[in-house]
Amino acid sequence: MPTEAVHPHFSREERTDPMTGHTIEDTDGHYWIQEGDPDDGITVYFDSESSARDYAAIQVERPEQGLSRSLTNDFDEGYDEG
Repeated sequence: MPTEAVHPHFSREERTDPMTGHTIEDTDGHYWIQEGDPDDGITVYFDSESSARDYAAIQVERPEQGLSRSLTNDFDEGYDEG
């Protein structure tokens, strides 16, 4: 069975400008940013270039980079050695 039949591509888009809260009815001529993979991501539309620029300037949080300790257990504790 072809993959397309099992997992069809869905066009994901957000027509509400996340910076202004305005809903964009007709997306022709509006600025947009593709978030994530073109096939699995989402297209976000904006009222203006400045709105898109402000959105793009927001830094992505990466909480895993702030962890001071590893959450893995690299020791063989609990294993029977005999």
